[in-house]
Amino acid sequence: MSTEPVENAAPHVPAQRTEEPDLSVQETDSPEGASAAPQERGAPLLEVEGLEVHFPIRRGIVVERTVGHVRAVDGVGLKVDAGGTYGLVGESGCGKTTFGRAVLRLEEPTAGRVRLGDEDVTALKGERLRRFRSKMQMVFQDPLGSLNPRHNVDMLLAEPLKVHGVGSKAERRKLAVETLDAVGLPKSVMERYPHEFSGGQRQRLGIARALMLRPDLIVCDEPVSALDVSIQAQVMNLLDELQGEFGLTYLVIAHDLAVVRHLSDRVGVMYLGKLVEEADSESIYEHPRHPYTKALLSAVPQPDPEIEANRERIILKGDLPSPANPPSGCRFRTRCPWAEDICAEVEPEWREAASGHKVACHFDL
Repeated sequence: MSTEPVENAAPHVPAQRTEEPDLSVQETDSPEGASAAPQERGAPLLEVEGLEVHFPIRRGIVVERTVGHVRAVDGVGLKVDAGGTYGLVGESGCGKTTFGRAVLRLEEPTAGRVRLGDEDVTALKGERLRRFRSKMQMVFQDPLGSLNPRHNVDMLLAEPLKVHGVGSKAERRKLAVETLDAVGLPKSVMERYPHEFSGGQRQRLGIARALMLRPDLIVCDEPVSALDVSIQAQVMNLLDELQGEFGLTYLVIAHDLAVVRHLSDRVGVMYLGKLVEEADSESIYEHPRHPYTKALLSAVPQPDPEIEANRERIILKGDLPSPANPPSGCRFRTRCPWAEDICAEVEPEWREAASGHKVACHFDL
């Protein structure tokens, strides 16, 4: 069983690495698509244009026929700068996790384009796609469910390297030890299995596995929502440290606005498959311009009891509409306190309300 949890230890400072094994993919017969072009910090690394993911609704016993589609993601576009963090927020069912999976081609997009560096990810197929996956990895919400219970730590961390033909067995083990050190776990855990760790330790393992191929982009899907509050801050600080050390770019998917504010440079708010607001982190928290964003922020508890007692809450009425039959015009109008006739008739334009602050709303709130 688990020894004393590592989470309560002092913040870890990763050791300097020397003689790190060559992490380049050994298959050199088809160099195209093997890696994304190096990006300067601040230049867009990830560019998503008009991404759609529609799941068919089929009926029939003998002969199935498509009677409609669930529009999980419906025309979302965004950019993430190299070395930066983009936070994607929204309530459950808005399509944010499907969007993250589609960016990595874990779900096939119905339409749209995803570019990582100079490579069009949506155009990659077969071997080129398999090799390119070393440049983009994912940290999943459930750390236990995402780890193979029959593999010990050594096997879990070596597997990505074996799949991509990186290094010898000794080099893979050396890199695994160094990566464990970077996420705050000792080399003594190499022979242990996932069930022997606490939740925070398992998430550190998930982060270590994503780091093994030294990717350019990591999609973090609710990276701390399954953890105790006392551990969440430690994992968020770890992600921040690793970003500086390895030059990582993050797409953070979360429903917890406090988590997104702590980690993100830029924030996008998603509702029923579409972006409704996007701005830098400070602007969107200090001056939200979309009614849905205002409602989300009004639900965040305040640490000051006096402010908490007197703050105004925006209570949304009704349930989230079905993505298989979204409302006409503005998708938020059925729950919006400020909705007028035009909201049902005309879909709001995705416009720039202020410098770098975009919103999809007919009104200036």
